[in-house]
This record gives sequence, structure tokens and C-alpha cells, in this order.
Amino acid sequence: MPKALVLLSGGLDSILVLKILEREKIDITALHFVTGLETATVKSEILNIEGKNYPKMICDKYNIKLKVVSLQDKYLDMFFNPQYGGYGSAVNPCLDCHILMLQEAKKIMKEEGFDFIATGEVLGQRPMSQLSNKLKIVTEKSGLEGYLLRPLSAKLLDITIAEESGLINRDNLYAIEGRSRTTQIILAKEFGINDYPEPAGGGCVILDKVFAKKYYDLISFVSKDKITMDVMKYLAIGRHFRLNDKLKLIVGRDEKENDAIENRNDIEGVLLKPTYRRGPNAFIEIWDISYEITDDIIYDSAMIVAGYSKEDVDVFNIKIIRNKNEKNISVSKDKIDIGKYNLII
Repeated sequence: MPKALVLLSGGLDSILVLKILEREKIDITALHFVTGLETATVKSEILNIEGKNYPKMICDKYNIKLKVVSLQDKYLDMFFNPQYGGYGSAVNPCLDCHILMLQEAKKIMKEEGFDFIATGEVLGQRPMSQLSNKLKIVTEKSGLEGYLLRPLSAKLLDITIAEESGLINRDNLYAIEGRSRTTQIILAKEFGINDYPEPAGGGCVILDKVFAKKYYDLISFVSKDKITMDVMKYLAIGRHFRLNDKLKLIVGRDEKENDAIENRNDIEGVLLKPTYRRGPNAFIEIWDISYEITDDIIYDSAMIVAGYSKEDVDVFNIKIIRNKNEKNISVSKDKIDIGKYNLII
């Protein structure tokens, strides 16, 4: 029986590919990549919020083998230096991201003896990565010429080795094109698929223009070689204030973000923690540990924390913690001014 490795995002298109290949009597293994910058990953690893694991749910439901591979150790190098497609409307290097995934999939294909790789790509669906010329770039740069099958648009694309050799019948594949999902929804009904998430590409924090604004602020002041995956994940939470060219303040917006800020340990920083109940935690990122933080900066940061507090008091007492050293600062309600520094967003 032919063996196929199917890239599974969790969206409808990749679910349809699983069902199409299953119908063609292909031995399927679903392959799901984790980049580290999916919304679900950020929520899980930073905010300790466990959401639905769509790839696992799908594979459990349809009794399909699932292989999960982390790209977190390789992703940032690609992200910082996209070679083929640049960024989209936010900071999404979709073309380079897909090439990276398929390069890694190719290694697995060779090591584990799969006959070909299949994806849920649809010709013309996404301008960043699925126009005709972009699909060709992806195929070429991933080194998968002849081995990359796109069942939903196969009849509009070059024939693959799997089709030529009779491993799969090209007549049973499709010629879907464009951004409309009408045909996929009809196919879903035919396959009995009645429960699927929205398009999975929207699940990356790098597609968010708010995240992009925070990212561009960060790289204006910090060298990319100092930025870790954890730093990138923290761009997805909190209100960010630019204090000066050396310091940034992140202020929590809810209990989960407050916990994430309090437990942060990936870089040097100062934690600001209210001694009262209804108020945010905050964290001053310190990128140059030789830089001396003035009392004015600490007080102004405490003032911002007080400004976002919901406690009805005349004086806000805030604990300042750095390297296990603690002190308290009091901020009078009538002295609060949170407009002194630039709120990045």
C-alpha cells in the first residue's frame, strides 16, 4: 500500500486531503508542525491555557496516525531572514514558513519511507504562498519536485510521480482554484465532515498587526540575535510601553497575563506587583544589564501600573522586585499620569 505524509494544519482543506487519500487506499500519516508562534502554543506555554488540539482531535476521530514535530529551534532564523517571500500584511513570512515545513517533511519522507507528501494547498487561495508561481517556488525550494501532491488543485498543476506511477488516480483528484470555500464545503458534506475549525492559517500570532507593531518596536532597539522564542511569545500578551531606547514595560491585561508576567524568567527584568487585589502586574525588560535604571523610571512604571488598576484607593502600593531584592513604592491617585510614555499598543 502506498504511504503518504500529509501536512495537517487542522483546517478543512487538510482534513479533506486526509479523506481523499483515505478513499484512494493510501496509508496516511498526518504531520503537524509546531512553530512556537501559533496562538494556541502561546496560550499554552505562556498563559497556561489549554485549548482544543485540532490535529489530535481530527486524527483520533478518523483513526489516522499523527506525527507532531516542533520547529521552534529552527523557526526564528527563517522568521528573521525570509529569503523568498518577505512578510505579508503583518510579519508573516508565509512562503518561507511553508518551504521550511516541507524541507523538514522531505527529511521525514526519506527517513521513514513515504512515497510522497500531500498538502491542502489550493491554487490562488492565499496570495502570499498559493499563487501559481509561489506554489512552484515552494516545490522547487523544498526539493520536492514530483513528490509534492496537492489533491484539491492537482488537475490544475503539473502531474506528480505518484499520479504517473499509478499510486493515486489523478481522475479522482480536484481542480479547485481561488479563495471561495464553496467547493470544499460541498466536499465536506460528501465526506461526512461536519465539524471543522476556521481556516488554520489565522491561528498564528504573527498575522496580527498589533503583534507586528510590537515586533517592529522591539527590533528597533534590540539586535535580532538576542531575541529568543520566549521573547517573541511575550509580544503576544500585555500592553507594551516604550520607556526609552533601553527599556520597555509590559503591563498585564488579565489574570492569566499577570501570572505569565510574574513568572517570567527568560530575560533580566524588574517585576512590579501590586500589594492590592485588583491591578495588573508589570515587567520592565532589561536588555543591557549594565544600564542603570533610575528611580524616576521605576516610579513612572509604578504609576502606569496604578493607572490601570481597578482598586478604589487614594494611594497605590506596588512591590518592586529585581533579583530577589524587594522594595515598595507608593503612588498617589492624584499624581497618576499614564500618558508620559509611548504606548506601543
